[in-house]
Amino acid sequence: MLSLSTHAIVDGFFVAHALGKDAVSALGITWPIFPALIACELLFSVGGSAMISYYLGKGKSEKAREFFSSIVYFLLGFGVVLSVVLFVYTKELSVFLGANDNLLELVSEYLSIIFGGAFIMFLHPVLDMFAVNDRQPRLAMISMIIASIGNIVFNYLFLFVFNLGIYASALSTILGNIVAISILLWHFLSKRGDLYFIPAFSFKKIFQSAKNGVPACASELSASVVMLFYNLTLMKIVGERGVLIYTIVMYGGIVFFTILLSVAQGVQPIASFNYGAKEMSRVRGIYRFALLFSLFVSILLYGAFFVFGEEFVTTFLSAEDISRDSSLVADIVFAMRIWFLAYIGVGLYMVSSIFLQSVQRPLGALVITLCYTIGFTILLLPFLSSHFGMIGAWSTYPISAFLTLFVLLGVMFYEKRKGVFAQ
Repeated sequence: MLSLSTHAIVDGFFVAHALGKDAVSALGITWPIFPALIACELLFSVGGSAMISYYLGKGKSEKAREFFSSIVYFLLGFGVVLSVVLFVYTKELSVFLGANDNLLELVSEYLSIIFGGAFIMFLHPVLDMFAVNDRQPRLAMISMIIASIGNIVFNYLFLFVFNLGIYASALSTILGNIVAISILLWHFLSKRGDLYFIPAFSFKKIFQSAKNGVPACASELSASVVMLFYNLTLMKIVGERGVLIYTIVMYGGIVFFTILLSVAQGVQPIASFNYGAKEMSRVRGIYRFALLFSLFVSILLYGAFFVFGEEFVTTFLSAEDISRDSSLVADIVFAMRIWFLAYIGVGLYMVSSIFLQSVQRPLGALVITLCYTIGFTILLLPFLSSHFGMIGAWSTYPISAFLTLFVLLGVMFYEKRKGVFAQ
């Protein structure tokens, strides 16, 4: 997951030094698109993963393969159709995302490539997740690392050797994913594990997976809405400078978020498998362990960004950008130190949400997810930003995360009395 986070960071680094801060701001405008795309595949892949591990735990491998094949076939077809539709409306979507006249061409150029390869971006994380459920976590990790290395190499060649535009950065991301997909397909096509393609397709299994994947989908869609909301709010308050600050803060946020997400996703195959095998003591044990480990990782990461925040920020700014705006680096570091406080709680919420999905308790997962992603943020951001400006905007997310703690306690109290922990 850490290697996955480098896709956006590498794009930002190479674009910043090859094309300047306007191009970085353009990347920030496109941010809401990525969680929206991920939400589409998570709706089916997360719920499908829970069902696959559940049936593998019960010793019903053929049933697991039916879920696997149905989901991959469906997402491939759906992804191709969506790619075509999004590509046709690239410019209109760029305007909707908040691109002004200065950034519109850059945003449209970048998104046209991303939209054209959206179906590729669907397949990689899905196949990676299913590889983990097929007891191949090393293969999943290798595919992610190779995709990241490919992205770095292609970005360097396209931007610094061939001097291509911002669209080359998007093309690098797509090409890196293609290489990773080839590795994963080799595993599934060669039938090296329990999961491989069979001539089976079931809409019933698609809908069953989607039902259990609603919380994960809602999480990503909510993140997309929040990013759009922040971009529009900051553009209104301070213009492109605010969007630039938010973009670089979110580059650090991606590292934070994906590491915590990896902890949470690590819970899913173990919890689902043991839930299917009716080993409830193991189910409860993995949840407790993941909570404690997530809290430890969150505190460690916050300390690292607190100490090395300035070095991280300057990675995404050219010397010319820094000399033009002497307070820019300090303002970004200040925003990071406030914003990242939220992740200490977010790790707990992600672990709890994915755990509940893993044991087929999607309603509680959905409640937690909506609260820490969008619920409190949408309510607080207009008020705090209008009364306290930029400080209010940065404080909204950690305050929202703190309020979600009470929701988490309520949901888990119910699960202890009448839900999964009562078994």
